[in-house]
Amino acid sequence: MHKQKSASAVSGRVLPFIQDGDYFFEKGIKAYNRRDLYTAKKMFERAVTFQPEEPSFLCQLASTLAEIGEYEESNKHLLNALEQAGSELSECHFFLANNFAHLGLYSDAEKHASLYIENDPDGEFVEDTQELLDLISLETGNKSVNLPLSTEEELIKLHDEARQSIERGDLPLAQQQLRSIITDHPKFWAAYNNLALTHFYKSEFDEAMDVLQDVLEKNPGNLNALCNLAIFLFHLGMDEPGGKIVERLKTVHPMHPEHRYKLGNTFGLLEEHIYANKWLQTLKKSSFVYDPVTTHMLAVSYYALGQKELSLKTWKKVLELDPEGHVAPFYLEKAMKDELNVSGGDYQYRIPTSNPNKPKKDRQIKAMEHIQQVRKGLEKNKITHLFLLRGNKNEEAYATLRDFCLRKEESLLAKEIAANIMLEHQPELPVKLAHDGELVEVGSPSEIISEALDVLLFIKEKGSALDEHVLFYWSEAIKFAELSDERIFDNQKAIAAAIDHLARKQKGRSTQKAVAEHYEISVSMLSLRIKKLIGWVNRNV
Repeated sequence: MHKQKSASAVSGRVLPFIQDGDYFFEKGIKAYNRRDLYTAKKMFERAVTFQPEEPSFLCQLASTLAEIGEYEESNKHLLNALEQAGSELSECHFFLANNFAHLGLYSDAEKHASLYIENDPDGEFVEDTQELLDLISLETGNKSVNLPLSTEEELIKLHDEARQSIERGDLPLAQQQLRSIITDHPKFWAAYNNLALTHFYKSEFDEAMDVLQDVLEKNPGNLNALCNLAIFLFHLGMDEPGGKIVERLKTVHPMHPEHRYKLGNTFGLLEEHIYANKWLQTLKKSSFVYDPVTTHMLAVSYYALGQKELSLKTWKKVLELDPEGHVAPFYLEKAMKDELNVSGGDYQYRIPTSNPNKPKKDRQIKAMEHIQQVRKGLEKNKITHLFLLRGNKNEEAYATLRDFCLRKEESLLAKEIAANIMLEHQPELPVKLAHDGELVEVGSPSEIISEALDVLLFIKEKGSALDEHVLFYWSEAIKFAELSDERIFDNQKAIAAAIDHLARKQKGRSTQKAVAEHYEISVSMLSLRIKKLIGWVNRNV
């Protein structure tokens, strides 16, 4: 290279420097490999300018555009590449399917996924394509997929009317409208989630939880239901079960912008600012970029993460989107004076009206209202409420559990569960419970009951309702473990799956194979626990 420069200088000639499509493509690949995607995009665009009919250039540009969220532009280049190369570039169908899924255009995504499998049944991305089809099925939840357009439009109209009733504060009317929708369209999950919200707003906490459990039993993994359940549990002071759901939500990666918005909003309300910011940022390439509410939430997340300049810039954007609003000016002033202490409530699009300590007090008061259901419910309801109190470690909850243990009319099992929860919270304090006219002192938590409560949580997290069938087999498993010395709770997945399967069989069809796959265990492992549990239940038959 040095000799070339010397030669050119001596001869006085300028050596030609060829910049063609291959040159820019190679530069683009280098930038792509070091994850400098915007430079890579620029280089690939130049390569395409030189050689617009080169399929490999088009595909690499499309791939880069997809990674930075420019799905529609990516699709243009993929369709162009297919025109140039035809069936030789079947993977373009796979990339198109992914892009359409990200845009929420699921029918187009399914079309191109099917074309990829059809054109290249042994292709590199067949398993990924099948997984994408499964994800699309989960995202849609089969919601009105096969409805005629007129029926779908009518359904959307009815649901919008119910949401307007909620916004007006007419919760009884909203509940009536939502129940009507659910009756006519039992797989329209959005109606269930809004019905749960109406119950929660009316402090009907049992009913709210029952609706969410119903959704998760019929549509396991429903993102809106999981988000609402996490918010409800934290609001009621049940931090431990709420925290486990939040950890589960952190592993979710939805494609649809509406679901990304729901995750960003939920993480914000729960003060998980890193995850709130992560998902709210992904909405910049969607229609949400024009929404002042979403933009405000993004500004809050930036400020919470110490990125003050970005937060100020984003609140100025809110001001542009909503020039008549009062929220952005309030937050801009507070942020510039460093007077803002971000909490979950700041993610709501309103000017704060209460001091930062109030939400926690409200949460504990409402938790106490929920606790009182223990006193008046049926046995199965009491066990459910006691289970939910396991993650609530405030003084009021402890006092209520203590009083419950002294009630003569309660069953011994329910009181043992209550005592166990107390000892898990404060192991240094023995618990007294009433039994056979005497006060019995319990000094340490029962390993069996602690493991059994973990199993119940596992069943709930798998999307099953804690109904009378589940609780019957669960309580029988406890008796079996206590009276037979069988360590049936050692494998929590297996016994949870056995209880869930037997409960499902009581309500309808259930196969061991499907349940084993759902709980990620072998059929033989499940079958063994089922036989043991059934043998115990039928011991006196």
